[in-house]
Amino acid sequence: MLGDVDITEYEQESRGLSHSDTGIDLSVFGDEVSITVPYWHTGDSAATVLSKLFALATLVEKETGLTAYDPQVEMPLAETSPHQAMSVLSSVTTDLQNRYGG
Repeated sequence: MLGDVDITEYEQESRGLSHSDTGIDLSVFGDEVSITVPYWHTGDSAATVLSKLFALATLVEKETGLTAYDPQVEMPLAETSPHQAMSVLSSVTTDLQNRYGG
């Protein structure tokens, strides 16, 4: 799904997984899991990274019984359309690039 990743163990109950090509980070703190992606993706790149993010979130849900929630659209990820997520990611990225360059 992601290919080569870096895995970091911070403490006995804390772990991290990072994928440098996409910027996807998965962090586990006790019984909580967080998946993040940076705002540098637009267009086809955003679609690709979000496809990987959705697949990773689905895997985490299956393995943990947790429900993935997207705070940006304020709903479970399973109820978020890929188009909706791509729109949010691309628009925020474009806005940040316009404000700060890049």
